[in-house]
Amino acid sequence: MKRTTPRQIRKRTFIILGAGLLIALLGIAMNELTAVIMIGLLIMFSSIIHHAICYRCPHCGKFLDRSTGEFCPGCGKKVNELE
Repeated sequence: MKRTTPRQIRKRTFIILGAGLLIALLGIAMNELTAVIMIGLLIMFSSIIHHAICYRCPHCGKFLDRSTGEFCPGCGKKVNELE
């Protein structure tokens, strides 16, 4: 599996979240309250799962939580650079 940096993971998470929000808002605008909105909410929830699984240090694997800094709080290496 190709390794990615936390910056790339964060971008993917926000893209997934935005797509889910857009679909949910589209459902509200179309007055389709059940099916389309539920699909949008499911996509938004999947962005949270994606973040929880993938947002890790590429060196030590520690979960970075909300850290957007340059260095991993666990191992101290630069997180946005792959070896």
